[in-house]
Amino acid sequence: MTELSILYVDDDDRHRTMVAEALELAGHRVTQASCGTTARALLQQQVYDCVVTDYDMPGVTGAAVVSEARRLQPAVTVCVVSGHAREHMSDLPTGTLLMTKPFSVPLLLDVLSPR
Repeated sequence: MTELSILYVDDDDRHRTMVAEALELAGHRVTQASCGTTARALLQQQVYDCVVTDYDMPGVTGAAVVSEARRLQPAVTVCVVSGHAREHMSDLPTGTLLMTKPFSVPLLLDVLSPR
């Protein structure tokens, strides 16, 4: 598997840390952000292969992170993880990958891996 540079965004510190550690154990480089504002700043500083973001965060939502990621890095793979149903996330840009929490890290890696 190719090493990926992943930006993982989630305001739930425990969940974010647990998933980031699992992704690192799988051989990937992971940068963590605890909010959408930090994620936007990181997207301006570094290029990522993938951005994985929670949808429901205070302030800057996952939908805003997705939009910013696509604007700054058009080739980036973006995936939103959420406990909400898709119909409750009508502001997600078309074509956004969506995984329902809870999810397995192997499934997330399969979704993010280049084809």
